[in-house]
Amino acid sequence: MDEDKIQVLIADDEDGLRSTIAAWLRDEGFEVEEADDGLGAIKKTQSKDYDIALLDIKMPGANGLEVLRYVKKNSAQTEIVMMTGMSDVSMAVEAMKLGAKEYLTKPIDMDQLVPQLKNIIQARDAEDRIRRLQTEHTARLLFDLHNPIAGLRQSIGYLLKGMAGSLGDHQKELLGYMTASIDKVIGLLTDMMDLTKLEGGRVRLNKGIGNLGTTVQNAVHEFNVPIQSSKIKLELHLEPDLAPLEYDSEKIDQVLHNFLSNAVQHTPQQGTISIQVRKAAIILEEGQQPADHEVVSVFNSGPGIPKEKLPLIFDRYRDLISGKSKEEKSTGLGLIVSQRIIEAHNGKIWVESEIDKGTTFFFALPIR
Repeated sequence: MDEDKIQVLIADDEDGLRSTIAAWLRDEGFEVEEADDGLGAIKKTQSKDYDIALLDIKMPGANGLEVLRYVKKNSAQTEIVMMTGMSDVSMAVEAMKLGAKEYLTKPIDMDQLVPQLKNIIQARDAEDRIRRLQTEHTARLLFDLHNPIAGLRQSIGYLLKGMAGSLGDHQKELLGYMTASIDKVIGLLTDMMDLTKLEGGRVRLNKGIGNLGTTVQNAVHEFNVPIQSSKIKLELHLEPDLAPLEYDSEKIDQVLHNFLSNAVQHTPQQGTISIQVRKAAIILEEGQQPADHEVVSVFNSGPGIPKEKLPLIFDRYRDLISGKSKEEKSTGLGLIVSQRIIEAHNGKIWVESEIDKGTTFFFALPIR
């Protein structure tokens, strides 16, 4: 297969039309694959990324809108072009709202098809270049901010140790307050740098074979002091005989750290944090068959999350959308970074909560 060619998937249950478009595009230098129904199209996108997917709106198995939703969620680089009859124009408009780049009415004008597809890819590549430049600029800016602030934090540490002379109690109190404030800023900058890298696609997973139960135990051990000092009851349940998994242990530890930090923050004194690792069959996408995963859950007996806020938990702009109470100390970026990490592992992350009954954060990693 020539990787420089534009990769196209055509999904249409009309064999004649599909074959005609495929032959025309192949003659023009495109690399083309075909699917005769919606489920076949979804299956092909699970094993390969395409530059463009030409989707008929009305197909058996899964219609074009269902395929569109799946592709936009799982293969953001794939541009979607819908094919529709005149009676389906309202559905085509709906497809545009869901992220389709264009819709073509049947019969397809073959002379116009090739330049249309090439223009779509050229526009996508130009947007990608702009996005990469923006990401690189943001990353440099965050790094330039992080270094002097970290240096300031270190200097205050020297003062607190008396390396520049003795300090009074009031001076120590003020420097301690400054240290805590700087730590919050450093934490925010670190989360922002992680998120920028993940969204820029510049972070590669360093996967190895590991035991998820052991990784969870190690992460929990790091939180023993804050949990005990807050008089929180800790429960840890590891299902026996957990299968070895392939994952990036450092990044999964980062997810666990975010989950546990969130749990400690929102659990009252005498409350409970319960962590569980178990095997379960998980459906990642609607229409898919259940697949075996190992699931980690972190429950806290805090106040819970209002139902209307649950869909915004993993939205980086949730504070702008819903407002942020004075009691909330976290930016929430850690959870968004966690989502990107789990999705990079082809896993699933979600939250369940009830007011006055507590909150549980979950993530699932596939068992290969």
